[in-house]
Amino acid sequence: MGLFDFLKARKKAIAEDLFNSKQYQIEITALAQTFYFENKQDLSVVKKKLLCEGLDEKQSNIIIERMKEATAEMVEDFQTELTSGKILKVDIIPNPEHQKGKVDKEQVDRYIGYAAYQIEQKNFDNALELLDKAIELDDQAVLAYANKGAIYDELQDHEKALYFHEKALEIEPDNILILENRMDTRFAMLSATNEEDFIDSVKACLRVNTMNPNALIYITQYYLKTNNIDNALISIKNLFSEFYQENIAIKLLLNTFGSLSKEKALDQFDKFENELPRKATYQLNYCKGLYLKDLGDFDAAIQTFKKLNALQEFSWNYYQIGIIKNLQNETDESITYLKLTFDLEPALKQDAKQYFELENLWTNPKFVEITK
Repeated sequence: MGLFDFLKARKKAIAEDLFNSKQYQIEITALAQTFYFENKQDLSVVKKKLLCEGLDEKQSNIIIERMKEATAEMVEDFQTELTSGKILKVDIIPNPEHQKGKVDKEQVDRYIGYAAYQIEQKNFDNALELLDKAIELDDQAVLAYANKGAIYDELQDHEKALYFHEKALEIEPDNILILENRMDTRFAMLSATNEEDFIDSVKACLRVNTMNPNALIYITQYYLKTNNIDNALISIKNLFSEFYQENIAIKLLLNTFGSLSKEKALDQFDKFENELPRKATYQLNYCKGLYLKDLGDFDAAIQTFKKLNALQEFSWNYYQIGIIKNLQNETDESITYLKLTFDLEPALKQDAKQYFELENLWTNPKFVEITK
């Protein structure tokens, strides 16, 4: 600045005709984007630099808004091309200037976040590079180890996956998500020689969360396999109390009760009914009906389903009665109950036309009529 420059009139704004010209708008918006990305997306810095370029307050605000719109369009276009497959992958390069002790936790988390994005894009090599950078900056970055484990699971390298799950658990031994991932990895590696390791990982999950559904499924199956029925009853009760509508819970409950004598099984049904939450008892008694049907105790099964319908009408109760009546060679009654079923739930018509215990009815004119 010259000695008398301070006496010169300051330029208050870019002339309107120049500011509004297409070429200037393109150039100044591009410059604003450069400022934006060079300064960690700090809009206040962008504004200061635009003011230094001679724009006034109003003009700076206009350009910042246009820059934001252009940036949003650029991101949207990029995402569209990435999704469509026009762009197969874009690597995110770790900053070599980021050194341990010279960055905060937020920057470490950014690397983990970038890696998570790359995992979604199946760009595993770059994701691993970013996670390694996070670990370089913070060797206690538990999510970095956990995500590396997830990547190696995806790549079917379960030995490496297990190593990184264990590393993560050294830092957070009670992290249920990592415990679940380790359990799933050990399941993928399961063989006759390492079953105990797998079961240990299942039990570790249950120590942290007694209601973990996958762990309860695994442990119930294990107890049934080893004929440990008392523990199987405990685990299936826990599973059924929350997941009573799931087919796997129903199947495991029937398998568990099926391993008991009829007298003991019916006694357990009564105990479960008293101990389970009310929301699960209707389904429990439906399972009791299925159990009795499988035993061939058809009359008791029918009474069970009828009692349930007295509480709350349910298409599947009628359906089971219709099936049982067919097994008892009471065709007309079977058709009657099947019609009640389809009136409540027409979608079951298709099931009935394929269900093996109704095969003898498939050509029956009345059955054909009600399943149209």
